Amino acid sequence: MRDYTNPSFASRIILCVISFLVALTLFAVPGRVSAQAVTYPEYVVVYGDTLSWIALRFDTTVEDIQALNGLGDNGLHPGDRLKIPTLAGMQGVLTTEFVPLGSSLTSLSRRSRAEPADLIKANKLTSPSELFIGRDIVMTRSEDSQGMETIASLKQGQSFFESSILAGMNTWELSHLNRLENPTRGLPMDTYYKPSEVDSPSNLAIPGLKEVVIDNLPLIQGDTFLIKISSDEPVSVKATLAGVEPVFVDMGAGVQMAYGGIHALTEVGVYPLTMEFTNAEGETYRFDQYVMINSGNYATDKPLQVDPLTIGTPEEAAENAIFKEVVKPVSPVQQWSGLWYSPAQDADCIISRFGSRRTYNDDPGLYYHTGLDLGYCAGIDVYAPAVGTVAGVFPDQVVRGNCIVIDHGLGVYTIYMHLREILVEAGEVVQPGQLIGLIGNTGRSTGPHLHFEVDIQGTPVNPETWLRRAFP
Repeated sequence: MRDYTNPSFASRIILCVISFLVALTLFAVPGRVSAQAVTYPEYVVVYGDTLSWIALRFDTTVEDIQALNGLGDNGLHPGDRLKIPTLAGMQGVLTTEFVPLGSSLTSLSRRSRAEPADLIKANKLTSPSELFIGRDIVMTRSEDSQGMETIASLKQGQSFFESSILAGMNTWELSHLNRLENPTRGLPMDTYYKPSEVDSPSNLAIPGLKEVVIDNLPLIQGDTFLIKISSDEPVSVKATLAGVEPVFVDMGAGVQMAYGGIHALTEVGVYPLTMEFTNAEGETYRFDQYVMINSGNYATDKPLQVDPLTIGTPEEAAENAIFKEVVKPVSPVQQWSGLWYSPAQDADCIISRFGSRRTYNDDPGLYYHTGLDLGYCAGIDVYAPAVGTVAGVFPDQVVRGNCIVIDHGLGVYTIYMHLREILVEAGEVVQPGQLIGLIGNTGRSTGPHLHFEVDIQGTPVNPETWLRRAFP
């Protein structure tokens, strides 16, 4: 009788079985088993796109894009869809957005329903700290996907079950949607979503807060930013960014807003945004996230020759101190609405733009242009760009010449310098398009023009931003 317990005999039996299975695989009928097709996400071409830019954006080559998509030499058209070779295995439509406040890899994954590994791959992320506010990030979405909105965050001691009831959803369905193994994994202060008609711009989960948004991203040297808070409970807010502490104003209906200005000489780089929220019970929640401040790409003017008495004198310092106090108050009412008008008769008659670097009288000290210089191509009339209250009229200033300051509310002021004539009085409420002065050549000026300046809590910001988009 053969000894089946003999190790050598048993090994031969195992070897025969393995050989049979290998042979069965090699000679299987074609078509019975097939490899899973490789998927690629699609990029939708928009006006101005080129194959070179798309290849650079997604770390691939023009040739590889053409080969994968069967492209000829007919060029691209808006609406064309291109599979991206370097993102094999991903699905859906590729979109690009700026990283919003409170974002993390987990929250972005939950909101977009993309795998965290796919987001890391698509954006070449190596560290969570790279998700700074204002960075552009590639996301994916399915064709039939709904929007997602933030649900009320869990408070200490509150269960995910309670949160799902408040959100009007099945507990397990909501936990699955938010990539939780089970509802017991829900944590306080984490960000969770539910389906919505539109996407929520907020990713920050603080008890009592419905939405926290930074407007006018990405942030740029010398530009305006707006922080808007919506809450369903009373909350006080503090914020600090690049040395700026914007003042929050209660707008009613649970909304608070604060305008801030990035100084034009701020070094380009990443800065921490710190926010503190204190509720009615005195509980304080602190939040920190990095924000990118990008270059304004400002030009350099030719050296200017001006009256020496207007540079570095006690008179100049005294004048600056006066105007610093004038634009310091933050009025609690927003007087303007919608897009601002140009203060000059010809909006395109620009002599010098905001932020340009300049020197005076061969002085090595570096200055920058704090406003927008407008000429008199179509006339010398100066108009109010928006509703506001005249905070002061200042004739015969050393630097500013004949000057008007208008308070538009919420810490936003406009200043009109070098006027030949002032046609309004302090305390007067002006309307958009109202004649307020005439272009002149008074003060530190090298020729007739209007210096139009927008200040936010004393920081000059780019006026062209306010002339091309509406705030809030």
